[in-house]
Amino acid sequence: MSTVTATRFSRSAERLAEIKPSPIRAIFDRAAALEASGEKVYHFEIGRPDFDTPQVAKDATSAALARGEVHYGPNAGTPELRRAISGYLQDRRGTTYDPVSEVIVTIGANEAVFLALMAFCGPGDEVIVPVPAWAHYESCIRLAGATPIPVRLDAANDFRLDIEAISAAITENTRMVILCTPNNPTGGVATRQEIEALAAVLEPTDALLMSDEIYADLVYGDVKHESPAGVGSLRERTLVIGGFAKAFAMDGWRLGWLAGPRELITPALRVRQYTTVCAPTFLQPGATAALNHAGPDAEMMRGEFEQRRAAGLALLQDIPGVKVSQPDGAFYFYLTYSPDVAEPAEQLALRLLDEHNVAVVPGTAFDPQGGTHSIRISYACHIEDLTEGLRRIVQTLTATTAKGA
Repeated sequence: MSTVTATRFSRSAERLAEIKPSPIRAIFDRAAALEASGEKVYHFEIGRPDFDTPQVAKDATSAALARGEVHYGPNAGTPELRRAISGYLQDRRGTTYDPVSEVIVTIGANEAVFLALMAFCGPGDEVIVPVPAWAHYESCIRLAGATPIPVRLDAANDFRLDIEAISAAITENTRMVILCTPNNPTGGVATRQEIEALAAVLEPTDALLMSDEIYADLVYGDVKHESPAGVGSLRERTLVIGGFAKAFAMDGWRLGWLAGPRELITPALRVRQYTTVCAPTFLQPGATAALNHAGPDAEMMRGEFEQRRAAGLALLQDIPGVKVSQPDGAFYFYLTYSPDVAEPAEQLALRLLDEHNVAVVPGTAFDPQGGTHSIRISYACHIEDLTEGLRRIVQTLTATTAKGA
């Protein structure tokens, strides 16, 4: 009787029919169970820094708690933090936003994505997503009632933006295009020329541009991050996503931002008023302190990531039948491999974990159709763990080739 009752009342909303559990979390949970049994696991699956949050941010939050800043705050965030975000974007990206009306403090960058999609997309709308891409885009698009339109990029071209393919995908129903630069999962960074070409394609349309710049401070060598909001006429149609998780190692703080023209931010704020209301008040002084004073800490972390990137590339770039996309930003390696090298990605990820204690994410998490022979490796871990874990991956990927030789 109880089973029948549970089934009767467990019917979920139709909007969840195509929303799948996160493949990344599935690997993470399996790795955690293995670790709980006493095994050493090499964690390459979760995209978060392994560093501690800068002390200046923690001290500012402790002081805010001591002052009793524990009540509701403004829907858009504290004035101090919005001013800090505005100043940060001006200094680091060259883009100008009014902190009063053009910036929302969000609960992580993920909420910023959700607010933007809920505010502007609905049934009948199409959202173009170059893939491989972070899986949350597709799920949030579907939750908004819109239709994701994947535009598959070419591994042979390092998954560079394919402007012609994006142009061909635009229809009268296109409401938004999503751009993530630096990219998750490939680590690719869009050039100014590519962004200018995208601007030309969007010019005759009414499509918005969502620019996810959560990894903007993590670029390497001579590469420079270019914000689309600072290119040509794109600002008026661009919603900029940012946050504290990646550059400041504040992923557990769940703080981010959404910035854009007042006409675009106002509808997003309306969604915020009736969902999460506001970000935690006492955390916002910590985030303000991070932006204003933790630049040296962020640069130290970026430098460590750059060293790990170099060490990882030295191990990965010469595996027969395997291509590593050029990772100019973020902290990921995205490997594509020939079917002769190993089994499909989901099976390979399980084998790497179960037999070698290495947790990676299958490419199908980022491109269900085209990622069947791809894996993402996060190098946000100690360099000794990175080199040992990569050594195990290299051995696995070269074993089949060696047998066939």
